[in-house]
Amino acid sequence: MMRKVNSINFDWYFVEGFDTDYLAINYDFHQHESINIPHTMKLIPEAYFNEETYQFVGTYFKELEIENISEELWIEFKGIAVKSDIYLNGELLFENKGSYLPFKVDLSKRIHKGKNILIAKVNSKEEANIPPFGGYVDYLGFSGIYREVSLIELGKTYLSDVKVSTDNDWIEEGKFKLNIDFKTSEFNAKNQVIFQLIDNDNLVFETVFKNISTENHVTLNLENIKKWDLNNPKLYKIKFSLLDSDKLLDELSFNYGFRTAKFTTNGFFLNNELTKLIGLNRHQSYPYIGYAAPKSLQEKDADIIKDLGCNIVRTSHYPQSEHFLNRADEIGLLVFEEIPGWNYIGNQEFKELTYDNIKKMIERDYHHPSIILWGVRINESKDDDEFYRTTNKIAHSLDSSRQTGGVRNFKKSHFFEDVYTYNDFSHYGKNLGLENPKKVTGKNVPYLVTESNGHMFPTKAFDSEKRRVEHLKRHLAVLDANMKHKKSSGAISWCLADYNTHFNFGSNDHICHHGVLDINRIEKYAAYAYKSQKITDNVLFVASNLIPGDYDEMRIPEFLVLANCDYLKVYRDNKFIGKYLPDKKVYPNLKNPPFIIDDLIGDLLIENEGYDKKVAKKIKTILLSYNKFGFKLSLKAKLNALQLMMFKKFNFPDIAALFSKYLAFQEHKPVTFKFEAYRDDQLVNIVYKSQMVDSEIQILPDKLELNHIDSYDITRVVIKQVDQFGNVLDYGKAVVEVIANPGLDIIGPKLVSLSAGTAAIYLKTTGERNKSSVKFKFTNYPEQEIDFKIKTGILD
Repeated sequence: MMRKVNSINFDWYFVEGFDTDYLAINYDFHQHESINIPHTMKLIPEAYFNEETYQFVGTYFKELEIENISEELWIEFKGIAVKSDIYLNGELLFENKGSYLPFKVDLSKRIHKGKNILIAKVNSKEEANIPPFGGYVDYLGFSGIYREVSLIELGKTYLSDVKVSTDNDWIEEGKFKLNIDFKTSEFNAKNQVIFQLIDNDNLVFETVFKNISTENHVTLNLENIKKWDLNNPKLYKIKFSLLDSDKLLDELSFNYGFRTAKFTTNGFFLNNELTKLIGLNRHQSYPYIGYAAPKSLQEKDADIIKDLGCNIVRTSHYPQSEHFLNRADEIGLLVFEEIPGWNYIGNQEFKELTYDNIKKMIERDYHHPSIILWGVRINESKDDDEFYRTTNKIAHSLDSSRQTGGVRNFKKSHFFEDVYTYNDFSHYGKNLGLENPKKVTGKNVPYLVTESNGHMFPTKAFDSEKRRVEHLKRHLAVLDANMKHKKSSGAISWCLADYNTHFNFGSNDHICHHGVLDINRIEKYAAYAYKSQKITDNVLFVASNLIPGDYDEMRIPEFLVLANCDYLKVYRDNKFIGKYLPDKKVYPNLKNPPFIIDDLIGDLLIENEGYDKKVAKKIKTILLSYNKFGFKLSLKAKLNALQLMMFKKFNFPDIAALFSKYLAFQEHKPVTFKFEAYRDDQLVNIVYKSQMVDSEIQILPDKLELNHIDSYDITRVVIKQVDQFGNVLDYGKAVVEVIANPGLDIIGPKLVSLSAGTAAIYLKTTGERNKSSVKFKFTNYPEQEIDFKIKTGILD
């Protein structure tokens, strides 16, 4: 028979605890909660919870109705946290330790026709000597069967393993040498394998391998191949067909990208082109559901990282969802993937599980062109020479085409990997963003920064603007230093989004507020440090609310505008203030330095007040100096004040009145600033800033069509309270009641209070309807309703 892979994520049952009575053939598990996979054993609040609430034993039940017994029948679990025992018809078949990699259980000898009962006993307690646990861990392990489950049917003869790779160089442009290794479950002289390379349903290349054995190695030279890269992530489909004469026995296919990737002492080269790496670390957790996020949320995170302008992500500190990696392949996002672990190296059992994790990680993810580096060291652990010689040896034996790295947080550690990967937390706001690589390594080796900032300056979305701006500046400083160090491959900063953590890390709300996004993936100011470096899209972000009353003595400090343009024009109530260029003096190494704005007066003292040019210049010098230093005026400002008082009969009330009007904006109507971005002398973007005179609520779903097919679907809906120009109101606290019609469930509370002008809810498909709607009710705003289409695979 042919290979069949069937998703079995619907119609499971779950109960807290475990009892041997559950294993009885006649046990009625239908009395328990009906659930679908992915599943978390305990929904958690967004903040302020005890992590022990989800660390318990739970039991999952699944009825398997088998009509025909295949030669081989396997069940594959993509991820269960943390420890699991798998039973079939009351008999223990398999025990698994570890959360982050798949495992298969052979059901062939225990399955029978008709009804079979599969049981998974899941222990989500953090158990010592199961990586990453044993010490203190700065993130949570969560619970449950949190990734998908499949049933795999095979005939007697099948492709048991396939590995395709390109050498880390090409013969010449458009030509690649392809190394192919494949195994079959048994030998048959009549067997042959057809290899096909397919581009959008068009056959590009085909060859037949005859006289095959159970293990085979073949080398092919392929011509006219388009490379996979960041801007054109070209994917081909590779297909293997195993035949007995003309009879098709098995088939395997997967996407593949042709590219070369190499870290050197002169930087990182993708397809022989020097590429500076700019990225962020990612945790796979979400509010309420922990790790139990379906395909669409995983893909959305990859899209968010790419949209931020990053070209690489580190899967800190464990292998992550195949959906996330598949999306990285599709959009051209590089990946540094590493094994589970955080600081602690346990006993021999811990080490053996680590060796197994390396094997499983590489075997699962070998064919992803996005992955350019394997992390084979426990994050920030001490040196252990024998252990790390072994981890590198295993990785290189399984994959000779990729290099290895090992993340450490101390200098000049023992180095067995190919790339010295280092967490550089040297920046504290007033010094260089990153250390010189030579001072870290003590030698000339390939080098990559894998963390920076993060805990050095945790910043909440609802912190003061002053702190949010400082957070932004620290990320800019690291980005600037990253570009400065020419021989460094790049820097992956900490981190993408805020995340739940243990009580002894992060803030008292059990959140590490280290992200450039909040826990709901909503942007903080720091996100624009990355977005402004993009060469695509038109980015324009004013990092100030321009409200004098938010600042001491009503003195708005100089502020940053983040944009990827050539110059800015700034207007006050449609009167031109000035033209600004990117500040290459402060940020000399950035492709798109921020614009530093320190003058919101321009020539308005001449235009509006009728002063001559010389007097206006002196007055403006005084006003701007006071705005910056208070009464500790600069020497030039003091001299100007003296001259005006002596010769122009100016006095303090005159200056105070002008300050109130032009810098404190105390006029009879709101002051509106317009920022225009120009590229190649063409207007490409406009942002307005003003005091709030009107507001509204924006409801922004990530998508309106959901897929309830192989599993359920979830979409995030962002809620924003904004002013008349669409700027988020920093102190917005609107309360919304969310009401979902059948077909959609709300994850988390149904009554939501905005924080810092934003919030997010999550909608989950139930499979009941093909269409559904959600109402959003507010106290002081009109009710809104959003319609969603749900694809179930069943005709409407």
